[in-house]
Amino acid sequence: MVFDLQVLGKQIVLELASLIEQSVIVTDKNGIVIASKDSSRLNTYHEGAFISMENRKELHITKDMCEELQGVRQGIVLPIVISDTPIGVIGITGKPLEIEKYAKLVRKVSELFVTEFIMREQRERVFREIEFFVFDLLMTEASIDSIDKRATLLDIDPSLYTRVAVIQTYKQFDITFIENLLHIQTIHPKLKIVRWGMEKLVLLIPTIPKEQLLVGLESLSVKILKITKQKVNIGVGEINTFHQLPKSFLQAEMAVDVSERQEKIIFEEDLKLELLYYSIPKEIQDEFLSRTIAPLLAEEELLHNLEVWLHKKDSLHEIAEELHIHKNTLKYRLNKIEMMLGIDLNDKKDLTMIYTAICMLSKK
Repeated sequence: MVFDLQVLGKQIVLELASLIEQSVIVTDKNGIVIASKDSSRLNTYHEGAFISMENRKELHITKDMCEELQGVRQGIVLPIVISDTPIGVIGITGKPLEIEKYAKLVRKVSELFVTEFIMREQRERVFREIEFFVFDLLMTEASIDSIDKRATLLDIDPSLYTRVAVIQTYKQFDITFIENLLHIQTIHPKLKIVRWGMEKLVLLIPTIPKEQLLVGLESLSVKILKITKQKVNIGVGEINTFHQLPKSFLQAEMAVDVSERQEKIIFEEDLKLELLYYSIPKEIQDEFLSRTIAPLLAEEELLHNLEVWLHKKDSLHEIAEELHIHKNTLKYRLNKIEMMLGIDLNDKKDLTMIYTAICMLSKK
């Protein structure tokens, strides 16, 4: 096993310093000191550590041995052994008989540090491989055969996954955070969550009832809010086969944009007018807006009054109260809007046109 102890040596020394009073050093396999609170010892040769490494045994360094061996002080050196392979040496300074009681503790802490680090590295490697796999699945034209082979290597069952969801997070999360989400989520034990760019998460969702998925996503949203103090938006694509999940992903991307405006979880199959708006090219949308409500774009108050009036089913009196204006003021403003736009809000065709324009504007 190849392992670079340099990465963890300093952390081991600092951790042990909080547990025992004696000075601690860490050397590599060649006996070179790579970590110590005494900077003068860094990069120096410790012959006792080299001997301990070669013999794979604990070595007690006496006062007499300090005169015989290069770069040593009184103390004990012990090889750090991981999976039956020595990867370096940990040393404790002091009289061997007095510090012997610390030897096992020191070795155990060191080996736990290294083992935990290796396990974390392995988990992160697998996690990144899953991220690359999901990206290729959703964004490239990789062959079905190659996708299936990679899925098998990653212990992913393609028959399970039929939906994609996108979570707009507005911040970047590290792998540890994603692992925590996977532990606390209640959607499905086989749910996959990967990072997507700087501010999104993508979920590969196994087949479950829509109602169960909604409850699970709402729970996950609340948990993310509690941890980050920030709300997220969630869009969900339609059910599809595993190799057609790219379509579900595009739908989820569309739905998450709608979720941001409506402030709730959006399933793409529930979209109606929004679906139409997203299919219209931007230049066509801009031209439509310029031909319909362009004169109102500089009149924020009138535009807001119109939006409220269009989206409310209440009486003029109730709408005016919500806007904190008199009923006659509202009527005056609506008449002014009709004059500016050359429309009749009582005409169904004009009303449909203006409502479409307002909805399209809110999508931008």
